[in-house]
Amino acid sequence: MTTSSTLFDGSIAQWIQEQNMPWSRLKYRLAQSNLARHLGAGSFRILDAGGGNGLSSIPLAEQGHSVDIVDYSTEMLADAGHRVAQTSTTGRVTLHRADLSEVSQLFKGQLFDVVLCHNVMQYVTDVPGLFRDLISLLKPGGLISLIGVNRYSIPYDAAFKRGDLADALAKLDARSVKAYIFDATFTAYTGEEVGAMLREAGCVVEQDYGIRCICDYWGNNELKFQPEVFERIERLEFALTDKHPYKLLARYFQVIARKRVNVSA
Repeated sequence: MTTSSTLFDGSIAQWIQEQNMPWSRLKYRLAQSNLARHLGAGSFRILDAGGGNGLSSIPLAEQGHSVDIVDYSTEMLADAGHRVAQTSTTGRVTLHRADLSEVSQLFKGQLFDVVLCHNVMQYVTDVPGLFRDLISLLKPGGLISLIGVNRYSIPYDAAFKRGDLADALAKLDARSVKAYIFDATFTAYTGEEVGAMLREAGCVVEQDYGIRCICDYWGNNELKFQPEVFERIERLEFALTDKHPYKLLARYFQVIARKRVNVSA
């Protein structure tokens, strides 16, 4: 990783507050719905790499899957533990405090049916190396789901969310972005770029999605807190998530790929 764990430990309260916002709950629902299209039937072992406090994977444990959450933030994992204790998932979720650079030593062999790596890659220096490590832990035919901030959204974020047209123009080709909650600068990618790295690492991309194609650019937070308004936003987001070209400008992309059966590691 490129950022200190203390950065995330110190921001846990703000992070939990953000997760409770309507747009964040929408983000998690869209990601889970998109993944469900590819999972199929069965009970799977799932690795949530950089899983933080578990909002991406604890719902999967509630569905009967076995989940390993790896994160290097003590506070994030502590909150994940509290969430597990409040659900019926005790015994199906295992927490591991480790840097993702150690993940291939933490687990040995092709153990997992599914790997999640959501909102992590932007903080990592060697993204292709991370992907290779994660895919080495997947069973042949296993799924990997990746979510990151969409580079194409950066000028739109400046123009619509912050009303700064000059900054939007300046950021047409930008990759480095300041995180709103965590005091860190991260690197943004596109779904196409991530898909190319996954193919190079031995996967076949099944689908790429846009998460929050409209929500971040429309209206204001006061309107979004109105349940009847946000219900309409949510219907639109679920309709657009897999639609070209709308997904290309979403705030986040999600790429879901499957490890080729002839890739041994």
